[in-house]
Amino acid sequence: PGEVRLTCLGAERAVREGRRLALRPRQLEILTLLALEPGGFSPERLRAALYGDRPVTASTFKAEISHLRRALGGGVSPRRYALTTPVSCDAADVLRALEQGDTDTALRLYGGPLLPRSEAPGIEEWRTRLEVAVREAVLASTRPEYALRYGERAPYDAEIHEHALRLLGPEDTRRAIATGRLTTALRD
Repeated sequence: PGEVRLTCLGAERAVREGRRLALRPRQLEILTLLALEPGGFSPERLRAALYGDRPVTASTFKAEISHLRRALGGGVSPRRYALTTPVSCDAADVLRALEQGDTDTALRLYGGPLLPRSEAPGIEEWRTRLEVAVREAVLASTRPEYALRYGERAPYDAEIHEHALRLLGPEDTRRAIATGRLTTALRD
């Protein structure tokens, strides 16, 4: 089977050869975690990343892994859970772009928070890690368009809007956008 394309930033879907994979939210969480950590997980660590302290039977956990494995046509190694099928992931692409100092690509690919509806502890941790990394790259940049673009997704982040205003020249008409956003952010 061909590569799976996982979209988990601001959306939730996995597609292989143009067809959407029928995955439940928990299986998308597992796939996302495995895509972000190619070295894989011990069963205990993956279970903790998914459920935290919530009591979940071993059979429920194993059933989720089995369903994902079937949907991927194998694709997940036993014992130490890791992907054995090619999976490209928008979140991993954003991280790779940031590691290469390519803020432009990272912002273009960053579609929003990682699996926004998920409450799995491992997903929440990765969500924060990604949001902070993208935000810090924007704040480190001297390009106002980055602050403006990120500001669209972060309407209440006054620091981002102030950064945009600092970078925009006095005659730049985009100052009105940044000023409006900053005013809104300071009201809330």
